[in-house]
Amino acid sequence: MTKGGMESVEVFTSEGKGRGLRAQKEFLPGDVIFAEPAYAAVVFDSLTHVICHTCFKRQERLHRCGQCKFAYYCDRTCQRAAWLNHKNECSAIKRHGKAPTENIRLAARIMWKIEREGSGLSEGCLVSIDDLQNHVDSFGEEEKKELRADVESFLEFWPPQSQQFGLQYISHIFGVVRCCNGFTLSDQRGLQAVGVGLFPNLCQANHDCWPNCTVIFNNGNHEAVRSMFHTQMRIELRALSKISPGAELTVSYVDFLNVSEERQKQLRKQYYFDCSCEHCKKKIKDDVMLAVKEGESK
Repeated sequence: MTKGGMESVEVFTSEGKGRGLRAQKEFLPGDVIFAEPAYAAVVFDSLTHVICHTCFKRQERLHRCGQCKFAYYCDRTCQRAAWLNHKNECSAIKRHGKAPTENIRLAARIMWKIEREGSGLSEGCLVSIDDLQNHVDSFGEEEKKELRADVESFLEFWPPQSQQFGLQYISHIFGVVRCCNGFTLSDQRGLQAVGVGLFPNLCQANHDCWPNCTVIFNNGNHEAVRSMFHTQMRIELRALSKISPGAELTVSYVDFLNVSEERQKQLRKQYYFDCSCEHCKKKIKDDVMLAVKEGESK
């Protein structure tokens, strides 16, 4: 199954894992397998005044939206590029009196896009938003409490003139964002996480503790800051090793330098599964990491 610039990969059913991605051609280390713009993305609450809300670059002087007084942009190029996604948000913030949290803002941006385009397959997407996993049924009591609070806050923020969604669907969107489908975005130096975005294609890649791919955030050509291309931020999936046609494409959901016990604990808590890869079953990486640490201590 391929769509709109994603001809190099396909979605397939991976045994024991559900959906996954596999290569349609050979890739060499460093190759960009695909690049994907965010379906929706927002700046973190703590950085809304120092990071451009379009290209996610840190700038000394940013231009503030004159209407909502909340969103900031590099210049008018970024502001114009943002208007389609910010228009509804801008009005909602003015009506609400303040901007909600990043989770609420991201969920709202997703649903405004669904309102505009529908919830089916968007151009360049391999799966629809409706088909993304939310894991709501696996939530513990504390997570359910947080989910209910998010839904209540969302309903207070969501404008009455916008399309109205049912509680189950709103919970699905929050589950999608909270569980495993949101990826952090970094500034242009790549040194700090500054926001979070939803990337439907990328979140089809399954976890492996020794992955053959890595995710890189690319927020544009730094030499073309004044050009029309400087707002084209995207996430790239790159090959870490040689990948043959038909091979599954995997990434690490957690820090793969951690020992097996720590990786398993984090995967179970955040992603609701027990990893059964060879490196966990045989604890191959634990031996490697212990050897490295012993070498560093000498």
